[in-house]
This record gives sequence, structure tokens and C-alpha cells, in this order.
Amino acid sequence: MAAALVLTTILGGSAFAAEQAAQPRAANQTAIDKDVGKLSKDGAQGFRDLQLTRLAIFEADPAQAKDMIGKAQAAFAKAKTDDAVFTKAEADLKTPAAMAGQKATATKSEAAPASKTAVAWVPVDAQLVLGDDFVATPEKASAVTEANKNLAKGDQTGALEKLKLAHVDVNFTMAVLPLDKTVADIDQAATLIGQGKYYEANAILKTAQDGIRFDVIDAVALPQKATAATADKTAPQATGTAAAAKSGR
Repeated sequence: MAAALVLTTILGGSAFAAEQAAQPRAANQTAIDKDVGKLSKDGAQGFRDLQLTRLAIFEADPAQAKDMIGKAQAAFAKAKTDDAVFTKAEADLKTPAAMAGQKATATKSEAAPASKTAVAWVPVDAQLVLGDDFVATPEKASAVTEANKNLAKGDQTGALEKLKLAHVDVNFTMAVLPLDKTVADIDQAATLIGQGKYYEANAILKTAQDGIRFDVIDAVALPQKATAATADKTAPQATGTAAAAKSGR
């Protein structure tokens, strides 16, 4: 049951997103607007096309590589106007190494000091993960079961509401890419592929792929609709790794 929270994912290739892996915690959590966790369909498709381009290069299929890089360019061009795009400093996000609890195996893109300048990020994937302090009770077990039903129908808001009412600690993790940098890398890769420089194009696309970062939110701390039955209950303290409030919103 602890591994049963369902949310469609692209990065992991799985619909199960509730492994109780320990996640780094931080004390600060700011208010989050109602559309938190909204993904960019175009950004997600563009990232998938980026991966498929690299696969085509690996399989020595230049025609497929040209087709997929063109689709990646088109998808990210659309993503520029997506309302899911938000601004935030890289320093406020988690690296893949940090999410995995690793420190000595960071990629080259992770080794450089994270910038504190706010830039545009496009969300391309997401997961719901049960808190590492989750303790099953009949009420919480029932809430997880019901939340699964909502998530299976694509009703993320309804699922989170049920989990919050039962005080089930759950984190929402978004995988995001720096929009402008990713677009520039993909355009450069497209040029290289057009010139037949597939090795160089693959290296650029790997750099773009390594630019992924993670925004972790304590979903239980999201604003909750007050009801007569729950108005007098004390809300649990926020324990998310990073605030995901969208700058300027």
C-alpha cells in the first residue's frame, strides 16, 4: 500500500511513485498557489523527443534523429508560452545527485555552483511520494486507496484533498528544465545533426538532459478548503525540501 500512489511519469517510465526513499528535508515552506504541480505537456513531449533523438543517434539512424530533433524543437517552441513555466533560481532546486543522496558523483553540470539568478523553468515530469515518516493507520490506508482512485482518473486535486484531510504526509516532486538553455542546446544539436556531426550533437543533448533539476513540495502544506468537520483541526507542519511558489504569482 505504501507504494501505491499513482501519477503518470515520464522520467521513470513508471506509474508508481510512492517508494519510501528518504528525502532531504528543509524547514522553510512558503504558500503555494492552486495550480502548483501543473506540468507542461509540450515540455514533457519535447524532453521525450530529446531522449528519442539520442537513441536514434546511438542506433545509427540519422533519418530518425533528424525527425525527432525537429519535433523536440517544435515542442519546446510551444512550451515557451505554457502557463506551467515558472521562474526560480537554480540554487533553490535539487540536483539529481542530491535527490539520490549522493555527493561525490555529480555530473559536470551539477559540479558548477548553482546560480542564484531566477530563470524560466519548464516542468516535464512529476511524482507523488509518501513521506518517509509515513505510518499506516486504517484512516490513512483508506485515504491512500481513495487518492489512488482520483489519480487514476487524472484528478490530482481531489487526491491531494483526501490525503490532506487524513493528514497523510506526501511530497510532490517536479522535474524541471531551464527553458532558454534547453531550447538553445536543442537548436545547436539540430544544426550539428544537419551537418552530419552526430557525436557532437549527442554530447550537446546529453548536456541538456543533465540540466534537469527537481522542485520538491510538501503537498500536505498546500492550501486546503476549510470544512465544518475539519476547520478546528491543526494542520501539520510543512516539511518539503523546497518551496515551489511561482515567482511573481
